[in-house]
Amino acid sequence: MSNQCSAPEKQFTFHRIHGARIKLSNHSRTATRLEAAKFYDNGVVYTSLPLSGNAKFIVEAQELAIGWSGSFKIGVIMIAAEEFKDGFQPPRYSPAMPHSWVWSSLSLHVGQDLKISYGNCNLEDITKGDKLGLEITSDGTLHFIINGKSQGAAALNVYSTDKLVYGFVDHYGQAVTSSIVQAFVNPFSLQHLCKISILQGITSNVSKLEPYLPTPLIAYLADT
Repeated sequence: MSNQCSAPEKQFTFHRIHGARIKLSNHSRTATRLEAAKFYDNGVVYTSLPLSGNAKFIVEAQELAIGWSGSFKIGVIMIAAEEFKDGFQPPRYSPAMPHSWVWSSLSLHVGQDLKISYGNCNLEDITKGDKLGLEITSDGTLHFIINGKSQGAAALNVYSTDKLVYGFVDHYGQAVTSSIVQAFVNPFSLQHLCKISILQGITSNVSKLEPYLPTPLIAYLADT
């Protein structure tokens, strides 16, 4: 059975929900942490759309400050739709987020408890003009990227829950301003979302359902 897993590509910007010291400009494609000489935190800004299907989110470092340790952090967070609305309070800095994967320095923070070595580049060495970001494939594999080079798989199956997945960049420490250079999602089609919902509800192997379902449907569900 043929299937188009993705809907047409959609572009996105930064979200109106962001850290207390963030100011958006350039039609919400540029984010700046205000009073960067006095404060090092409250610089988290999210993607305006949840990520799904094949997704890419790349920003360019445009301004950095001296005098602070730490720099850009980037990642994804899983959050329920009813929580992520006006009034939502982003954390002071991104590794404090639950249900998230955050690339910071040379480490990957998984939720609030697990920290592991990750990547071949140190995000604290970011300079003006460098590009950092993330990419998620349709099977939910997350990669972080620096200047076009993947740092390897950071997580698998990030689409496997009923929560929404948002990307974010944290303007922390030295990181002051970034601008989006590439940001799109190829959302899953309704047909593919129905397939995922069916598979999540099946407790046994798909082949065991052969006596009860049409052969083309069994083949479609088994084709992952």
